[in-house]
Amino acid sequence: QHYKSITFIEEEVIMAEGEAVKVAVRVRPFNGREINMNAKVCMRMEGATTYISDLDGGDEEKFFTFDYSYWSYDGFEDIDGYLTPSNDQYADQKKVFDDVGVGIRDNSWNGFNCSLFAYGQTGSGKSYSIIGYGPNKGVVPLYCEDLFIKMAELQKVNPDNEYQVAFSMLEIYNESVFDLLAGKQRKALKIRQSKQRGFFVQGLKKTPVGSYIEIEERMAEGTANRTVASTKMNATSSRAHTVVELTLIQKIKQDGANMTKTSVVNLVDLAGSERAGSTGATGATLKQGAAINKSLSALGNVIAALAKESEGGRTKVVIPFRDSSLTMILKNALGGNSKTVMIAALSPASVNYEETLSTLRFADRAKQIKTKATVNESPTDKLIRELKEENDKLKQMLEGGVIDKSMVKDDDEEDISDEEVQARLQALMDESNAEKASMEQEWKDKLEEAQKAIEALKEEQSRKQEMMKTIPHITNLNGDEQLCGMIVYFFEDGKENKVGTKDSDPPNDIVLSGLEIESSHCLITHSAAKLLMVVADEARVYVNGEYVSGKLELMHGDRLLLGTNNLFTVVNPGEREAAEKAGIEYFKFTYHDAMSEIQNLGSGDDAQKGEELLQEDIAVLGPMIGEVNAMSCAMNKKVKFDIVIMPEEGKRRKKAMVSMFSYLTSCSYLLSREDFISRKYKMEEMYQQFVEGDESWESVPASEDPFVEDENKETTIGTVSISLKSLGYLFEQEQMLTITNYQGAAKGELRVEYYPVKEDGSIITEEDDIFVDDPDTLVGQPLRFSLKIPYARGIPKRFENVFCRYRFFLDTDTTSTGQVTGQNPEFGFSQTHSCTPVTDQFIDYLEKTSLVIEVVGTQIPTPMKAGDERTTKQLMASNFSLNQTQLALMDPEKQIIMGELQSTQRRAKKQQNKLVKVQELLDAAKDNESETISVADLQKILESNADSMGICVAVFKMKVSKAREEGNLFKTTAKAVKTNEDVKEVADQTKSKACTIL
Repeated sequence: QHYKSITFIEEEVIMAEGEAVKVAVRVRPFNGREINMNAKVCMRMEGATTYISDLDGGDEEKFFTFDYSYWSYDGFEDIDGYLTPSNDQYADQKKVFDDVGVGIRDNSWNGFNCSLFAYGQTGSGKSYSIIGYGPNKGVVPLYCEDLFIKMAELQKVNPDNEYQVAFSMLEIYNESVFDLLAGKQRKALKIRQSKQRGFFVQGLKKTPVGSYIEIEERMAEGTANRTVASTKMNATSSRAHTVVELTLIQKIKQDGANMTKTSVVNLVDLAGSERAGSTGATGATLKQGAAINKSLSALGNVIAALAKESEGGRTKVVIPFRDSSLTMILKNALGGNSKTVMIAALSPASVNYEETLSTLRFADRAKQIKTKATVNESPTDKLIRELKEENDKLKQMLEGGVIDKSMVKDDDEEDISDEEVQARLQALMDESNAEKASMEQEWKDKLEEAQKAIEALKEEQSRKQEMMKTIPHITNLNGDEQLCGMIVYFFEDGKENKVGTKDSDPPNDIVLSGLEIESSHCLITHSAAKLLMVVADEARVYVNGEYVSGKLELMHGDRLLLGTNNLFTVVNPGEREAAEKAGIEYFKFTYHDAMSEIQNLGSGDDAQKGEELLQEDIAVLGPMIGEVNAMSCAMNKKVKFDIVIMPEEGKRRKKAMVSMFSYLTSCSYLLSREDFISRKYKMEEMYQQFVEGDESWESVPASEDPFVEDENKETTIGTVSISLKSLGYLFEQEQMLTITNYQGAAKGELRVEYYPVKEDGSIITEEDDIFVDDPDTLVGQPLRFSLKIPYARGIPKRFENVFCRYRFFLDTDTTSTGQVTGQNPEFGFSQTHSCTPVTDQFIDYLEKTSLVIEVVGTQIPTPMKAGDERTTKQLMASNFSLNQTQLALMDPEKQIIMGELQSTQRRAKKQQNKLVKVQELLDAAKDNESETISVADLQKILESNADSMGICVAVFKMKVSKAREEGNLFKTTAKAVKTNEDVKEVADQTKSKACTIL
């Protein structure tokens, strides 16, 4: 007892000083995609420390230490569906709950606010740790089950005590907050603030729940509402955040008084981090993978500021909570009254190295934050009295009394307008009134009302499940697996189902929203156990990746895309049962499979890592391209986007980029994957204003318009690729290379030369008697070479300020020529590069990669002709469609092969010269009746250049002549080679080597 009391006192002291956020990281097993890509494990764990290695890039192993590092990659066995540890390292669901969930449970019962964050890239296993599946229950269901079990036990011991649990669920999308339990009444809610309450969401619905089953029902309801809303703007791809809030209220009698203890538990599913690309993963800041999303970027800034504050110091740190809706809502969880835990989900696959490293860095910074949690406990009567007093004071202010701004304003917040003060006061009074009414209403009455609503939902769900067994229907596919199957549309026998937007007259039977949905989109009829579809003129419809029109039959398992982002699977129970009886199995298509099909991509089962990642990027970018082009048409922005395939710097593989073409200026720009996705979020915000009739989108300055690019921005004219393999043999290379743009069109020629040089800068020539037969022999030695770009020819007139740039080997910065204007720019560029000493990594670089030189310039705009009034849709009409999205290919292979062929020819010539000289040596031995040839002489020929070979033969003849005079012919020794079959074998080997190189 004494020990426990001491421990308790120590914990209180820690709490007062600030308790660090607990951070756990968890590694999952490979998924199917990673297995197909033959990925390797790039992570390991020892105790609380996590290690990660870049198996492809060769960087040093990095390590991070957290409160918990959970290894769930392997070391388990399936026992009745539960993944059970088969060794001491494997962390199962129980282990995670015991470490993380038990603390949340105990703290919430003690009256502390708690927060659980889940973070990681899409598909990293967040949902498994938080929710789980089947018998493998995650933290949330185990916490909730435990919560209601303990409530029942306490209720038995003290029947007069009352325990209440309320549930709410919201989503943050494009900085707007939506109540996911509001049903069809989806509208953005305001985030308000008071000094006493902090930030709160005005009007957020809090529903009483009496069991975990009811929580599951409410979560399913919220997820379904989220899915319906996501089709309007494809919110899933925009990475919406979800926050579930559980409020535990304990009304207990203590020392004759009624006490109320309240704990708010926030369960936060942060949006998945995007794949940042090779450049995005080099920095150590939290902005990696987050710059594309304002909320994540703001969260990173808040965490960085809180971490700095935790370090101490005299300078006051301003925490930018107000920068986003997410950070305002999570202020308590991150910097205030809450005990907070973060679970970061990790993929151990080498192909996801960059994303996993980004997640680890995010979690590493988060663990430095400290929060100060306090028990939320007050006498019940006092709480009601304080609420009444607060309401009276607020009412008096609103009716013209003296306004106390401090009630609704932070000390560090800038001054706010009187209108904003009035709005905040009104919101605060409404919230206080609702809370007061809730406290005064009998809990049983509220719970009964909520349970009736749940029963109605369950009955509707049960009816839908029965219908799905017999009636043909379509069900949605979504990039987020949790949202798949949430939307179902049935087709009753003999009924024609009109599909289109809500503004159709007469009204449609199936109302869809989203990009490229027409008022009358298509007609689907169920007749004689078949589904027949008639597509309206100009409607965008794809079946199994193919654009369709007119009349056709829909079969079980078909993938149906209506518009740009309404993707469904066709289900015909009759066909399915017949197939099962016949022993036919249908392939279960995922969202990724369907989108790859639309983009005309293969499954990639036999593809290499680079090709697999490229196909994945195309599958992700393809739908986005369709969406932004549809938005451009709707708002008549006169801009068109396409996917283009470009060579990746320093790698013999390709990467997906996006071209942005302006019809207004005839200028084209290349956008990186990250830049394009960042623009897309802004485009969605602008389009949302357009749809809602908010005309402010029309007055957005050009500098902030995501559809506009700065005319003075440098743009890629084209690229050339040159093989560096010759350097491994100390050969020079001189080529006139065709500059090709992303469409594969020639945009001029570029002269590129490189020469191996000595330490004094002079060029190595054949006269220097240096020949490398195997590049590996250079390891440990210095290597220097001079790269020259003398000039370019035939650059199009519409470009000016032309220059070249490239990045060599491990250089972090690019090397550039000077800027020159004209169609035939003279660059006169020369740069010496060195690698001292040569490493295995450098040899691998020379052998497997090519140097990509980018020719860059600024464009001279060419305005549209006067009187051309064509709309964006008309301008795009000739080539705009999802499955015809341009996949232009700038293929560097031809130039690389040409360069390597030159190098191979020179190496073969040298080998041939060696062969000739060996034969001459053999002939000389025979002519002089010598039975032996010195190994040393033969070795000189094999290691020397063409000129010294002749010297070797001449010296040999002199030696033979002298030996004859002295009567002392060469004797056979251990170091000699016989002149018959052995010499022939050496010659054959040399010839074979030359032929192999050829």
